[in-house]
Amino acid sequence: MRAYFAPCGIGLGHITRCKVVLDRLKEQVPVRAFFATYYDALHYARSVGLDVLEIPPMTIVSKDTGEIDVKETIIYLTSRGRLAAIAVSQLAYDLKYIAAVNPDVVVSDTRAMAILAAKMLGIPCICITNQIRFYVPRKKRMLRISRLAEAGILAVIGEIWAMADEILVPDFPEPYTVCYMNLEVPDRLRRRLRFVGPILSKRPEELPDGEDLKEKLGFDPDRPLILAPVAGTERDRSFFVRTVFRMLKKMVAKGYQAVLSLGRPDYKHKVFMNKKDFKVFYWISDFPTYLKASDVVVLRGGHTSIMYCMAYGKPMLVVPTPSHTEQMLNALRVKKLGVAEVLLQEELSTEKAGDALRSLLEDDEHVKSVRAMGKVASGLDGVGEVVKAVLDLARAP
Repeated sequence: MRAYFAPCGIGLGHITRCKVVLDRLKEQVPVRAFFATYYDALHYARSVGLDVLEIPPMTIVSKDTGEIDVKETIIYLTSRGRLAAIAVSQLAYDLKYIAAVNPDVVVSDTRAMAILAAKMLGIPCICITNQIRFYVPRKKRMLRISRLAEAGILAVIGEIWAMADEILVPDFPEPYTVCYMNLEVPDRLRRRLRFVGPILSKRPEELPDGEDLKEKLGFDPDRPLILAPVAGTERDRSFFVRTVFRMLKKMVAKGYQAVLSLGRPDYKHKVFMNKKDFKVFYWISDFPTYLKASDVVVLRGGHTSIMYCMAYGKPMLVVPTPSHTEQMLNALRVKKLGVAEVLLQEELSTEKAGDALRSLLEDDEHVKSVRAMGKVASGLDGVGEVVKAVLDLARAP
């Protein structure tokens, strides 16, 4: 079987989901897979030895604080027809690559041009996505252009998503869906969505008890362990790492233990700091083991990371990237579900983080909510559902 994976290249959530699907596929059939992507996902794919095809990138402008610079992004993408040029260029590359690879199926994770190319070439196509509607942050001087951009993106991208043979959402079914605000689309399209559950590289029941794992990893099983898996774009990671490192250092002094991942898979075999109570890794290859060993997680608000935490029954302190509307909406949703506390980046301090962490670990309602989510997740098999859909389409006459 030949498969063409087309994950969005911004951040690592899309590429890691696709890698999990490929690994499960290989357990069932021989697979030759190709990954067509860009930016962060491209570096990750190369670091883990995947067959990579480079695609022209979709650029989002960020400030030094990691905040998405809405004004500069809109100016950059709209000037000289750059957005249209990028889309046409991506489509041309996908058409060329898909024609050369001749796959049995195309798997797009939130990358529209690959779906369009697949349909133009008559190749079965699956769309994995947790975001169909894109909200543009409202800035005082750019309200009108923000609304127009939103409407235009939904009109065009929505029609392309609808071309896929299957649209699979790697999220909990209602009423526990995290990304439902990002799926506010016309009923005609919404009826096509199938909620398959989190896509996990390893299920929590496949691992030993969390306290045993904590001790095996060199931590005190009787003291709370904070896990901070930093992800996102390079500029966002750089700022957030510095901020979280300072905060965790002070939390360790107050009796906590901590693990920080710098989100650098290209340095996956290197350790930045290895103290008894505070370990800093460039990359955590066995993320599920550290997640199950942890008591609470500090993260940005990316959908894939949130899905892992909910499936593993871990409470979260979410600090969404400023102006990143998808993360903001994810953060508000998990707070409403009772499995997280939320702090804005400008609010993040040792005192406020400490209060939030104590609430997450000690409040009965939080504890009850995270256990309930873990129980719901135990009945879902997101990766199994995606693999079944891939195999069914690949075998279809």
